[in-house]
Amino acid sequence: MQISVGDHLGRYELLAPLGAGGMGEVFRARDTVLGREVAVKVLLPEVAEDPDRLERFEREARAVAALKHPNILDIYDFGTDQARPFAVTELLEGISLHGRIWRDGDPLSWNRAAEIGSAVAAGLEAAHEKGIVHRDLKPGNIFLCADGRIKILDFGLARLLSMPDAPIDSMEETLTQLGLVNPEEAEEESDQGPLTKEGTVLGTAGYMAPEQVRGQQADHRSDIFALGCVLYEMVAAKNPFKRDTGVQTLNAILEDEPDELSSSGIDVPPEYQSTIEKCLQKDPGDRYSSSSQVGEALAICIDQPLTQTLRPGLTLGWRSIAAALAVIVVSGGAAAWWWIQGSGVRWAEREALPEITRLTEAGGLFEAYRLALEARDFLPEDTELQGLVDRITLPISVVTEPAGADVFIKGYSTPDAPWQRLGTTPIEGMRIPYALMRWKISKEGFEDFEGAPFGTVPFTVLSTGFPLDPVGARPAGMVRVPGGPVERPEFAGVTLEPYWIDQFEVTNHQFKAFVDAGGYDIQEFWTEPFLDEQGGELMWDEAMARLRDTTGRPGPADWELGNLGGGRDDYPVGGVSWYEAAAYCQFAGKSLPTVYHWHGATAQDQVSDIVDFSNFGTDGPAPVGSFAGLGDYGTFDMAGNVKEWCWNSSGNKRLILGGAWSEPTYLFKDLDARVPFERSPTHGFRCVRLSGHAPEASLEPVIPRIAYGRGEPVSDEVFEAYRRLYAYDRTALEAKVESVDDSAPYWRKETVSFDAAYGSERVTAMLFLPRDATPPYHAVIWFPGSDVFLSRSADTLASSYLFDFIPRSGRALVYPIYQGMYERFAPVMLAPNKLRDLTVMWSKDLERTIDYLEAREDIDHTRLAYYGFSLGAVYGPVFNAIDGRFQAAVLISGGHYGKVPPEIDVVNFAPRSLVPTLMINGEDDFLMPVEISQRPFFDLLGAPVEDKRHALLEGGHLPPDRRAIIREVLDWLDRYLGPVTTSAAGAKTD
Repeated sequence: MQISVGDHLGRYELLAPLGAGGMGEVFRARDTVLGREVAVKVLLPEVAEDPDRLERFEREARAVAALKHPNILDIYDFGTDQARPFAVTELLEGISLHGRIWRDGDPLSWNRAAEIGSAVAAGLEAAHEKGIVHRDLKPGNIFLCADGRIKILDFGLARLLSMPDAPIDSMEETLTQLGLVNPEEAEEESDQGPLTKEGTVLGTAGYMAPEQVRGQQADHRSDIFALGCVLYEMVAAKNPFKRDTGVQTLNAILEDEPDELSSSGIDVPPEYQSTIEKCLQKDPGDRYSSSSQVGEALAICIDQPLTQTLRPGLTLGWRSIAAALAVIVVSGGAAAWWWIQGSGVRWAEREALPEITRLTEAGGLFEAYRLALEARDFLPEDTELQGLVDRITLPISVVTEPAGADVFIKGYSTPDAPWQRLGTTPIEGMRIPYALMRWKISKEGFEDFEGAPFGTVPFTVLSTGFPLDPVGARPAGMVRVPGGPVERPEFAGVTLEPYWIDQFEVTNHQFKAFVDAGGYDIQEFWTEPFLDEQGGELMWDEAMARLRDTTGRPGPADWELGNLGGGRDDYPVGGVSWYEAAAYCQFAGKSLPTVYHWHGATAQDQVSDIVDFSNFGTDGPAPVGSFAGLGDYGTFDMAGNVKEWCWNSSGNKRLILGGAWSEPTYLFKDLDARVPFERSPTHGFRCVRLSGHAPEASLEPVIPRIAYGRGEPVSDEVFEAYRRLYAYDRTALEAKVESVDDSAPYWRKETVSFDAAYGSERVTAMLFLPRDATPPYHAVIWFPGSDVFLSRSADTLASSYLFDFIPRSGRALVYPIYQGMYERFAPVMLAPNKLRDLTVMWSKDLERTIDYLEAREDIDHTRLAYYGFSLGAVYGPVFNAIDGRFQAAVLISGGHYGKVPPEIDVVNFAPRSLVPTLMINGEDDFLMPVEISQRPFFDLLGAPVEDKRHALLEGGHLPPDRRAIIREVLDWLDRYLGPVTTSAAGAKTD
């Protein structure tokens, strides 16, 4: 049956033809249910009736549907109507790479080509990881979207690696199946798709790898060969193997080397040339082993900072596409340029800015950042866009030893994305998103570092810089942890020397080597006394009798006949006691990690992203490394999979950390202790190798603190003595308006200063006064988290996305610059007395700010709220107990944390903080866990039960759902300060 414009296939109305090929027709269509435009690919009748070709079409739909990647065409739906199978995909606007090269008649710049190649490599890697080989990659199947994206099209010739190609007996049969026996029948590439003949040998002459030409099985390295051809063609405007006839082209693929680009007068860096050469090796084993390696090689070619790059592999995409479309739109070229540039500005203003805001509110800070950089290409001076960037980024430095290393990053939540090059060390003063990221550091002659430290402190705290390991210096299967102080609220701190830790949990295969070597019979591996459940010591034979598998042989509890079997060699060993774990480490020349060494390797305390990419909530363990939960320094599976025994005792038990596949995610950082003979299937381990002896303090028993800051409040008489430390003389403020900024759409910013309550210093405060409200305004005073100490200037405010909705809601937001912060920077003093003195000054700065607000007629000082994040939430009850002028308080990410002097200990202040208080926390906050930090803190607050609320949200130390935070905060402020309503004139009033 003929299909034409106006017909319906299922819920899709065909609007206009887009093109046709040997397999089918493609239409622009409208989804009548969702109201969006899509592309619909409909099989031709003769194809639909051919079982082989129909199977190929269905294979493409299944293959693409399994691939969710920004550089691969999205497929939305698949079905059959009127006996015509069809597939529904996203509708792309733009031009194919083939069209860009050949319609313009000029090559691309080498770094634009490298960027496109990097994006294509990322898409191929996603396909290869799913076991899918494209087999027909070429410029006609690479699409340059008008919005800057790069898409791989047409998986119609794709195959699963498990699906063998039919054998080919001869080169002649290959030529016959390609339709190239007669040289005059050789076909040119077309934008409409592959024009090769149907048959066993599939592909397009000029892009087929030698093994495809010979009719051998294609794998992922065949796609890498094709990518090399594309990389060459983009900068040379010719295929590297194209000859006068198809037969000659195929022979060239088998026999010839392409001309060097430089010899043809094409200026490319040596790295670009070498990347092509490695892709185009005749032997698949001599090519790159993965597409991601191609992407990394191309990223190194692009010698520009990340701040000038766009989405993965996309730099200046709109401008390149504008040049390509100019020929099509207006023959004069210049008019088309300005039309496309204007479209880019409209896209940035109408689509990018709202999407950046949406991503920020949903917690996608890295994705928001990348989109903001792309939009900046069209809005370089836009203050709204700059504000969006500033509020989600922090200044960073990266220092390595030796210097000169290439640094790459990607979002933690997008592990399949290509690496983005940040620069070459040392890197100073660059801004990156306030989000957990994956880092890669590479330098020739040194092992790559790949890890996910939170922030960049590990790259700067060492006096010599972050150490890189010479090639061969890293113990097999281990990663370096640079050492340093390790402290958690549950136990006292210890300073560690650098050490090595297993990248993965010990596997069944590794543990079997211990069993086969007679490890259960060699007493020197078993160094610790065997203690039973009551602490009594067992003899050797008694202990060994407990360490048997299901058949009575020495081995883990769930093994049989000294082996697990069942193809589970790469799974983590489970069912081992603490004693077996410690003995194996001795056998391997290593040791069990202390709780300090374990925590030092995964210090992601302020974020919980790792648990989303780890093996929690499943039916059993997974092969090591199969989940993308990356630790700070390159470890995998420290969260979930199996629990991991550590050295330290706790009473008659031993610590076991990380949580197991069957346990809740908060156990990743919880201190759990079990009887050392316990041999649950969930119990496994990994080892460390120390450069010397472990500090004695790190080997001591660990008795977890049940509640941080646990203890009884001091008496009223003692507390009154503490209060006097915070007292000050209310002298004249000598207030002054320093500047006024009236440029923001939702508020007017005043920067004021007044005398501090100590010394001869001045306090600066910023007031964000709402435009759409009528004074006197309710006022909310902000106290930031410790991220504030990363910036030296209040021009860029840390974590502003947590409070910028306050003035938009109709209330004034007041931001004092407290002692030690921004322009008043001083190193944070964690010594007890220094911290006490600093906290007292913070309280005085806050109180002086309230004094100043009381002197202003446009502020309703009877409706004040305190709003603190992290550091500000921890000490919020201290400030609220000292100053009774707040009517409401909001504490985000607060709780008990560490031991501090009694003069600033929240235990003494929280019961005397009577202000109605909202606490907002993440349920997976590893820095301040729910049961031992948050709830005891909340319970101490002196407000009546009906006037305090503990809101637990999904996420870690900072819950990512900004909209949920906004709802909680504004509802609380409406309840205790009164709502802010909009008058008929549009102003907001009480």
